[in-house]
Amino acid sequence: MASSRATSFGAWADEYDEWRPTYPESAVDWLVPSGLASVVEVGAGTGKLTDHLVARGLDPDVVELDGRMLAVLRRRHPGLRTHEAAATALPCGDATVDAVLVADAWHWFPRDEAAAEVSRVLRPGGWLGCVWNVPVLDHEWEWRALGLDPALQRPADLDPLERLGLTSGSAEQRTFRWTWSLTPQQWRGFVSTVSHVRLLPADECADALDETERLVAQACADAGSGAVTLTHDALCVRWRPDQDSGRTSTTAAGSSGP
Repeated sequence: MASSRATSFGAWADEYDEWRPTYPESAVDWLVPSGLASVVEVGAGTGKLTDHLVARGLDPDVVELDGRMLAVLRRRHPGLRTHEAAATALPCGDATVDAVLVADAWHWFPRDEAAAEVSRVLRPGGWLGCVWNVPVLDHEWEWRALGLDPALQRPADLDPLERLGLTSGSAEQRTFRWTWSLTPQQWRGFVSTVSHVRLLPADECADALDETERLVAQACADAGSGAVTLTHDALCVRWRPDQDSGRTSTTAAGSSGP
């Protein structure tokens, strides 16, 4: 099921691009400080993070395995170097990259193999930077509107290496809270691109989206507003591989802060 979910997004690439959220500037600033010469974005999807990189004057190499997602990105950024390739086969020379960036995709990769490939292309001192948009849900209706079970909430105090599923190298993490204001129809659009809902049988998916829209409409009515906010934490991790390839243990120097 995980494999089918990982490859499902391209089937609704245009909807994904329309309805999925972007990332806050503060998170991008932390992941991509000024002065970088060579950046590669892997698992770029339709370019939600790519937009920020281009706006900063960077000229990244963009890697995405799904050509349907990449086609959307290419329409918006026709001048970028784009590569239809996997995270385990990066189109870069050894030790040529300052940073490898991954937005809401690292969990789909074979992590040890992807980390080895990242290590190969990074220059000394370079890093892997990952970001996930994690909804912060304070009310039961929000969980229901997103089709989620509160029991599945991921622990907030994970070590940064644990978040990456790695056991070597050093990692640090930060979270950047932001809010997104959505109408009931926009909530519906967002949830329609979430794989655990979209991959339901058609009638169940439609019912789930109807329920999403109903719940958000009720929340809007209660608030006397046409839209309500969906709070996110942009959870960011920077990982640096061990310089000594023979090293087998690590200390993660991380902190999670607002």
